[in-house]
Amino acid sequence: MNPPLVVIRSMLVRFPARFWLRAFAVATAVDLAAISLGADALRWASKPALTLLLLAHLIVATPPGLRPVRLFGVGLLLACAADVALLLDGTPAFLTGMGLFALMQLAYLAVFVRLGALPVLRRRWAVPGCYVAFWLGANAVLWPRLESLAVPVAVYSLLLVAMAAAAAGVHRLAAVGGLLFVVSDLCLGLGVAGLEFPLQPQAVMATYAAAQLLLVLGAATATTPREGAAH
Repeated sequence: MNPPLVVIRSMLVRFPARFWLRAFAVATAVDLAAISLGADALRWASKPALTLLLLAHLIVATPPGLRPVRLFGVGLLLACAADVALLLDGTPAFLTGMGLFALMQLAYLAVFVRLGALPVLRRRWAVPGCYVAFWLGANAVLWPRLESLAVPVAVYSLLLVAMAAAAAGVHRLAAVGGLLFVVSDLCLGLGVAGLEFPLQPQAVMATYAAAQLLLVLGAATATTPREGAAH
C-alpha cells in the first residue's frame, strides 16, 4: 500500500467495522430528516457522509491491498462527488452528477466482472435479459418527457442496469443492492421527467442509501475469500 493509504487505514482501523456501519445509519437518518424538514444546509454534510462512511467500513472490513477493494473505493469517492454535485440546482449540475455516477457504475461493474460475474450470468441469462427489457421499457416511456436529457439518461441508465446485472452474478447482497439502485434512479428519473409522487425525494435517498450499503457489503464479502484463495 502507498504510505498515505497506510496512514488512512491505520486511523480508520482504530474503530471496528460495525462502528462505521452505525455511523452510516445515523447519517442516513439525518439526511432523510433534512429532506423532510427542508434543511438543505444540513444535507451538505449528511449526504456526502454516506459514501465516505461506507468507504471507511470497506477499508476496515477487508484485508489491505486488494485491487477490487481499491477500485470499489474509487467508485465510492466518485459517488460522493456526484452526491455533492446533485445538491446544486440546474441542468449543468445534474449532468455533472450523472456523469460522475456513470463513472462510479463503470468502477463497480469492473469490480463485479473481476469477481466472476460473467460466467455466472451466462448460466442465469434471465437476469441481464430482464434488466435490458426494463431499460428499453423505461426509456421508451420517459424519452418524450426528458427532452435534451433523453440521450444522457439513456446512456447512464444502460450503465446502471449493466452494473445491477453484474452485481447479481457476484453475491445476493450485491444483487439486491443493484436492484435498489435501479429503483432509486427510476424514482429520480420520474421526478426529472415531471412525474412526481408523495415522498419522492425520501424514496430516492432511502433506496440509494440501502443500495450503496448492500453493494458494499456484497462486494466486501465476495472479494475477501476470492482474493484470499488466489494468494
